[in-house]
Amino acid sequence: MNEPLAGLAHEIESAFELSDSLAERARDAVAGKVSAPPEAADFESTDKILRLVQECLPGWSIHIRGTATNPNGHWHCSLRKSEVRDNDAFVGIGRGPSLPHALLAALLGALAQSG
Repeated sequence: MNEPLAGLAHEIESAFELSDSLAERARDAVAGKVSAPPEAADFESTDKILRLVQECLPGWSIHIRGTATNPNGHWHCSLRKSEVRDNDAFVGIGRGPSLPHALLAALLGALAQSG
């Protein structure tokens, strides 16, 4: 388990807005795993986070649920390698006040577990 990466995922889950420091740390965490490192503004875009998931965890299943309210939508996201079986070696689970934050936390959580 990559504890610093897991800690970053937890910090993102707790933040209403990503600070410059959190965005930079998230960018650094995925930079070597994607074709083009994301910009700080990309972390506020659901589509751009989905692209990161696609590049880092191709073929994984994404499950999203939440309440679309501001400022705290209570979003939940899980990433699994297999939708059919319940014995994946690791999964990504994220929560957040916005959907991009929940997706990003789930991605970082999965990457933290994968070593």
